[in-house]
Amino acid sequence: MDANQDQGAKELFQGQAQLYKLIHGRAITLSELVSALDIQPTKTTGLFRLMRLLVHSGCFNKTKVNGQEAYGLTAASTLLIKDKPYCFSPNVSLFLDPCFVAGFQSLSSWFKGTELTL
Repeated sequence: MDANQDQGAKELFQGQAQLYKLIHGRAITLSELVSALDIQPTKTTGLFRLMRLLVHSGCFNKTKVNGQEAYGLTAASTLLIKDKPYCFSPNVSLFLDPCFVAGFQSLSSWFKGTELTL
């Protein structure tokens, strides 16, 4: 994972925490999300696609609020909220850190090669 992906993941988790503070346990529509996170309205389509991916991966669930598609937190995403005593986000940040994952990226070639050390 490169630095851009790492930064993107950190921003995503920060956004989830902001989102949780905003919605206070209720689902939020895409337009409310764009407004709350101060995203340029021209990028709404991109945010929609990202949210669709996050729903598919289980980070958010999709529901209807007043006839509009809305997004809520799942049990998994609540584990990433900083203000909770069971917050898992420091561990996620560690696992996404380039220094931590760099060694794992060469394991495949090490197992297939003849060298005894990395």
